[in-house]
Amino acid sequence: MAGKFKLQSVLNYRQSLEGRAQQVLAASLQQQSDLEGQLQQQRSNLQQYDGELKKRQVEGLTVAEIDLYESQIQHCRCLIEDVLLRLQRLERQILSERKELLHAARERQIMEKLKDKQEAEYRQELSRKERAMLDEISLRSKGK
Repeated sequence: MAGKFKLQSVLNYRQSLEGRAQQVLAASLQQQSDLEGQLQQQRSNLQQYDGELKKRQVEGLTVAEIDLYESQIQHCRCLIEDVLLRLQRLERQILSERKELLHAARERQIMEKLKDKQEAEYRQELSRKERAMLDEISLRSKGK
């Protein structure tokens, strides 16, 4: 077993930062998926109301009914615009969170490379000591 890594607590901390960054990004991606679902639903509603209006106009509508359909269509358009704005903000946030995750992953990788380097140096030193001890044993047995 290699010697204890002196910066293990730093590595653990950086791993936890990366884990938190992954969780934050995952939550934002889930939120994006939900918003895209809402957007699709509102677009579907808009098409439905528009189709109903056109169909009913052929049959004949009162002014009050036309106003009702127009207000529903306008409401859907407002909701679509709101969801699109929220999606744009969320996409900027996701981009920022991805950068943060990338930074955290790089910081963790730096510490892991340092740990690997320290373990390799420890193994080399151990191997060097072992060879020296074997050489000494070999010389002692030849001297007898």
